Amino acid sequence: MKRVIFSLLVTLVAGGVWARPAAERACNLIFIGNSITEGVLHADKSRTAPPVFAAGFVGRMMSGEVNFRNCGRSGATTVDFLPARNADFRRVEQAVADLRALDASAQIVVSIMLGTNDSASSGPTGAPVSNEEYGRNLETIMSRLRELCPGVIFVLQRPIWYSANTYNGARYLVEGQKRLAGYTEVLLSLAGKYDDVYMGDQSGYDYFRDHHEKYCFAEDGQAGVFYLHPNEKGARKLGKRWARAIVGSLQAAGIR
Repeated sequence: MKRVIFSLLVTLVAGGVWARPAAERACNLIFIGNSITEGVLHADKSRTAPPVFAAGFVGRMMSGEVNFRNCGRSGATTVDFLPARNADFRRVEQAVADLRALDASAQIVVSIMLGTNDSASSGPTGAPVSNEEYGRNLETIMSRLRELCPGVIFVLQRPIWYSANTYNGARYLVEGQKRLAGYTEVLLSLAGKYDDVYMGDQSGYDYFRDHHEKYCFAEDGQAGVFYLHPNEKGARKLGKRWARAIVGSLQAAGIR
C-alpha cells in the first residue's frame, strides 16, 4: 500500500502539484553512491553531479531550504560502504555531522543508488554481489544510519542502465547487466519491509537505455565503446528523477 500511495505522489509532484504550507521546510540530503553519483568525467562535478541538480530541484519543489552532501565515490559497492569496513561510510558520518551543524532540526533524507559496481563480474570490492548479500549490505548501512540520526528516511534509487559491453577497469558485460536488473526486486522488497524506506526512481533505467547516446558519455573500453556514466545533461535528467522521488517520499512520510 505504501508503494501505491508513493507512486501517486510522485506523479503529482512530476506534474507540479505540491501543497505548500506557509512555513518553509528545511531538508538535509545525503547522497550515497558510486561514480554516477560522484559525477565522474564531468568538467566540474561540483556543479553538475546528479546530487547538485537533485538538491536544487527538491528546494524548488518544496519551496524550502535544502542542504546536501555528495558521498558518491567512483568504484564503490555496498561492501565498501559497510560501516564495519571503516572506509566509505566515514564520509557518510562526516556528512551527517556537517549537516546537523548547519541545521540540526532539518529532516535528514538519505538517497542511495548503489549496485552498478556490485553487479560487475570482477574488479570492484566484493563483486559480484549476490541479491541476498546486496540486500543485507543495504540493511546494514541503513541500520547504522538509524542509530546516527533517528528519524532519517531512506530513498532507494534504482541503478540506471549500462551497455552490455561495459568493460573498463572492471568487467561487467551481459552477465553484469542481468545481475543489475535483478537488484530491483531487492530494493522493492526493502521498501515494503520498512516504514522509513521508500522506493525511489525506477524510470531512469529505461530512460538512459533508450537515450544513452545523447545523455551518457561514450567511453572506450576493452569490449568497444560503452555507455555507463551520464554526461552533464544526463545528470540533470537523473537529478530531477531523484528529486521527484525524494519529495514524494517526504510527502508519503507525512513530513512537512
